[in-house]
Amino acid sequence: MSKIPKLPISTKENRPTILNGRPTSRILAKTLSDADKKLLILNHTKPIGRNGVTTTLPAPRVKRAASVPVVAAGPSAKSNNKTNLNPKIPPYDYKARFQDLLEKHKVLKAEYSDLKEKHVETNEDYEKVKEALQSTNTEKDIIREKLLNTIKDLKERTSELQNLKIDYDITKHAYEELQNKIKILNEVANSLKQKSLEYDHLDKEYNDLSQRHKSLQEETDALQNILALMYKDQRILRNTVQDLKGNIRVYCRVRPPLESEKSKPLFSLNVLDACSIEVEKTELLSSAKKGKSQHSFTFDGIFTPHASQEDVFTQVSSMIQSALDGYNVCIFAYGQTGSGKTYTMEGSCGKENYGIIPRSIDMIFSCMEDLKRMGWELTVKANFLEIYNEVIYDLLDSNKEQDNHDIKMVNSKGTDVYVSNLKEEEVASAHDFIRLLMFAQRNRQTAATLNNERSSRSHSVAQIKIAAINETRKEKFTSNLNLVDLAGSESGKTTQRMDETKHINRSLSELSKVILSLQTHQSHIPYRNSKLTHLLMPSLGGNSKTLMLVNINQFDECFGETLNSLRFATKVNSCRTTKAKKNLTMVDNF
Repeated sequence: MSKIPKLPISTKENRPTILNGRPTSRILAKTLSDADKKLLILNHTKPIGRNGVTTTLPAPRVKRAASVPVVAAGPSAKSNNKTNLNPKIPPYDYKARFQDLLEKHKVLKAEYSDLKEKHVETNEDYEKVKEALQSTNTEKDIIREKLLNTIKDLKERTSELQNLKIDYDITKHAYEELQNKIKILNEVANSLKQKSLEYDHLDKEYNDLSQRHKSLQEETDALQNILALMYKDQRILRNTVQDLKGNIRVYCRVRPPLESEKSKPLFSLNVLDACSIEVEKTELLSSAKKGKSQHSFTFDGIFTPHASQEDVFTQVSSMIQSALDGYNVCIFAYGQTGSGKTYTMEGSCGKENYGIIPRSIDMIFSCMEDLKRMGWELTVKANFLEIYNEVIYDLLDSNKEQDNHDIKMVNSKGTDVYVSNLKEEEVASAHDFIRLLMFAQRNRQTAATLNNERSSRSHSVAQIKIAAINETRKEKFTSNLNLVDLAGSESGKTTQRMDETKHINRSLSELSKVILSLQTHQSHIPYRNSKLTHLLMPSLGGNSKTLMLVNINQFDECFGETLNSLRFATKVNSCRTTKAKKNLTMVDNF
């Protein structure tokens, strides 16, 4: 494409103008349309090409207009040209002016032709540029869309990266925890390995001990059999000794005077031997009736004033053992008011002052441990009652309801009796029994008399029921241990409570009649004449071992009552009852 020629005319109309940094004629500038101007401007811009790289479009080719011949007006061409550029034509020379206008017209026509060709070429270039621009815009849209997709993908990848970072932190933390756990597990594994070695060693020892235990168990079973046979023989021998001594045995205990009683006169009491005593009133010692005033008595044993509670229980313990062997046993204390019956049976504060009742329960629970080792399982139950004015009261019932307690026969063939509607407590230890005993003591009827400031005004009975079973030997037995503290006998002339004394003396008198009937072997024994004899029927004439403790004191004023007590004890000691039988049964199925 040829360059645009410089125009020879420099009039005000065709003075060159600046378009897009290039000079051009004002006529050309006016002739070009807005689109051509934009096209000329685009020729010198750097449009965005593929991949965002700027490209330079080639400048449009413009054909240079042909040179217009200028007629020389002077001697030389140079001077004519200069002259013709700005001819000075007079206003009246219309022909010259016309010629000049014709020349200008030719020039303009030639420029118009060139511009027209240029315009065509420019339109072609414009279309090409437009197509290129459209293609560029399409590429820009594609690139923009890709860019947006890339940005969107970048955001998603960024979000995924953040999530992955969080997962990484969590995984890292979990990994560290796993590392710590692995470390701990390694330590545990090492410990277990060491324990395994110890276990192997212990297992070996266990096997050795198992063999030894098996051997010892066989020896133990053999010894258990030997022990059971020895225990059986021992029970037979103990019962034989008891039978030889008699099923009713009597011991006499002399109460020592208290500090407040040192000034009271005493009658003469001589202990002849371990089983015999002699009593004599002091005022008759020097009289002619000396021989007649001496009274000798023989019993199974004598407890002097110096005998302790332990000494008394040592002689009584064989009867408690009989109860543990399955025999019914009854121990009762008899004597005048103030002779020490309650102290002998119950005792006072302090373990060294315990009487027969608390010491018996201690012995029972001590022996239970040995019996358990031999395969026996024992249960102990207890109840407490009193007979006051011929009425039975439950000492474990604070209300003392008297209407429902009657003495009944266990069966029509035997002599065993029981009291209906008594509250019975299972005893798990000696402490439980002592607690029940103290409760019963508080409910018992007592009163002050001329002979004793706190006299027991009722017959008190503590009943201990023992049940034992041996599953290995298929044996079981039950036994009853009755521990009775009788009310004190007292002269009616010295008492202040006549009604109580009548009932007490009457019941003791009925007891004497029963003993006399047993001694003379009468066909009818008056057990039912009083509640006391009815309750003691199994002990006096039935299947039971009985021990009586006659308590006396040495005061001269009590000589008559003491003599009556000793005589009654002698009658009891002379009785011979049937041989007691053991309540042992064999059981096939437990």
